[in-house]
Amino acid sequence: IGPVVRLHQLLAMSQEGDAGLHGVPSKRQERRSQEVWKHNLEEEVERMRDIAETYSYIAMDTQFPGIVVRPCGPFSDYSDYNYQTLKCNVDLTRVIQIGFTFSDAKGNRPKGISTWRFNFNFDVHADVYSQESLEGLCSTRGLDLHKHYERGIDTQEFGEQLTSSGLVLNEDVRWITYCGLNVFGERTPADAPGRPGEPPWVTFCGLYDFGHMLQLLTSQPLPDEVNAFSDSLDLFFPSRCDVAKHLHRLPQQNGDRDAQKRPFFRNAHHILESFFRLPDAVRRTAFEKDAEEEEAEEIELPPPPVPDKGGRGHQGKHRDGERRHKAGKAKH
Repeated sequence: IGPVVRLHQLLAMSQEGDAGLHGVPSKRQERRSQEVWKHNLEEEVERMRDIAETYSYIAMDTQFPGIVVRPCGPFSDYSDYNYQTLKCNVDLTRVIQIGFTFSDAKGNRPKGISTWRFNFNFDVHADVYSQESLEGLCSTRGLDLHKHYERGIDTQEFGEQLTSSGLVLNEDVRWITYCGLNVFGERTPADAPGRPGEPPWVTFCGLYDFGHMLQLLTSQPLPDEVNAFSDSLDLFFPSRCDVAKHLHRLPQQNGDRDAQKRPFFRNAHHILESFFRLPDAVRRTAFEKDAEEEEAEEIELPPPPVPDKGGRGHQGKHRDGERRHKAGKAKH
């Protein structure tokens, strides 16, 4: 099928959607959700700012158009490779939607609206995206790409509004995400024998959320090094919790023994629900600096394999399900 035909099919899918598939909010969630476009951006950010005075726990998720390049290099370690994969893809792509769900310290939601979904300008004719990823978003999330093009929020304006809202750069606001089962210093599941591979934006999904948020807040490419990226997260999101670190503490639900199943973490609503299913003792310390994480980052791991070909500055198209890293480090 030619690229023009595929593009028309993609636009058609975006209008049809599929509300029956997982990831689309339930009717009850939908009633408590507010869609935000460029015409009501300022009004809804102001409403969120007022809500956050009482409901300062915020779960976040983003929808973005997948992995479009792999960095080329050699790399010093897995942390370097995984971060450079995140950086070059966040720098090259445009976030499509961001969702925030609010609650207080006891898990109570605001009356009425408790979730805001910000819809950004996106042009399938000009913006970079993974065909497979965008098709998946259109079919499971019901994205209307025509509407995103015509009424989507300007990213710079969103960053300015959020920076001045008091929701970031604020230790009293607690950010909750699901960053995935791996840390940057580990091999991705695709490298582990006997385990099914996952694309990197799934393995480190919450870190891609934060990466896109930092890009929106600063209007700059992400930092060159992972340590500088962590420092930026500490600045803009000083109180944050990764639910993935506490999966073993989640109680079984509906007889399901696999608490790590990813459908529980598909949107901000599910992430927030999972956080408040954790024991009280875990939630009380969840936003403290994790000493175990610091120790894990210090563990020396063998460097990733260096392919026979490739040079610095080369960027190649990513195909979902790819199991071998391409060599070289992308320059921007």
